Amino acid sequence: MWLAGYWMRHGYRPEEILALSPAERSVWQAIAELNREEEREMVRDAVLEAASLLIGKK
Repeated sequence: MWLAGYWMRHGYRPEEILALSPAERSVWQAIAELNREEEREMVRDAVLEAASLLIGKK
């Protein structure tokens, strides 16, 4: 259950996560997915910027 793991890494206790209603769990999952996508985009942008700096030095 990646959702519980995600929120536990962000300071929530397992009891809090498991006590969520299905509707609340859906919202928390959507938030987690958006945050994961944002993190991926930030890493991608950083890699692309680093690569362009390396290529530009040659």
